[in-house]
This record gives sequence, structure tokens and C-alpha cells, in this order.
Amino acid sequence: MADDASPMIEATLYDATHYGGRAVTVPPDKWDEGGEAVAYSLAYLGLSRLGSLRAPTLSAHPDDLFRQELRWVTTITVWVHRPSSWLANEGERGQTWQDYGADTADLGVWTPRVKYVRVWKHTASGPADADILAHDGAPIVIVE
Repeated sequence: MADDASPMIEATLYDATHYGGRAVTVPPDKWDEGGEAVAYSLAYLGLSRLGSLRAPTLSAHPDDLFRQELRWVTTITVWVHRPSSWLANEGERGQTWQDYGADTADLGVWTPRVKYVRVWKHTASGPADADILAHDGAPIVIVE
């Protein structure tokens, strides 16, 4: 039996804190499946700012109430400036870019700073802090 296709989990981005205001749903890019890494400008998404976000996870065994194991984790990467490649400088984390891997009701100081956002997914069985950003310095597709 062939392995089932990757389930679709989508992030929801809000222009206000505490999941309020205008909301936009963004599916993860296909980078984990050999596709391109894609970053969107907030303007393209119709958001004036990013105040909060929902980064869903998907259980490996959704019918089993006792399973806590996750199959897919959504990560949202935000940038202050237009990213030029997917090769990120780890030393700039928290200054020019940041990752979010859980629902975040208030992005705090990042709210007025965010200009670009990427939604992507990875399996929870992989290393939690693997250097996913340094994927051979591959370019990132910017949608504006």
C-alpha cells in the first residue's frame, strides 16, 4: 500500500492580537516534498501587520485519544526585510527573522516589524532544532 499523501494543515495569520481582525489562511509550501520555499509579503496577503498566528499540528493517529505523537508541525518564519535566499544566519534569529511553531496570540515587538512570512511544515519525528534554514542555500521564492 502506498503511503498516503501529506495531509494539508494550514496556518492562519491575523492582523490583530489575540486572533482578531482580518484573517488569512496560508497553506505550507512544498519545500519538504522537494518543492520551493515560498515567502509572502504581508501586502500580498492583504495584511497591514501580523499581530497573531495559529500554527496547527496534526496528530499521527487522529482516531486514538491517547496518542500524543505528532506527525506534522507547522512552522511560520517571519522576516523584517525581504529574504534573498533560504540560507539564514542563525546569529540574526530574533533580530531580522524569527520562527513560530505554536499558536501565538501576541507577536509583541514583532508585530510592527514583520514584512514577509513563510509557512512550512516538518515531521515531528525529525530533530526539533535541525538547521532547516540552511538547505543548500537554495533561493526562496518571494510572492509580492
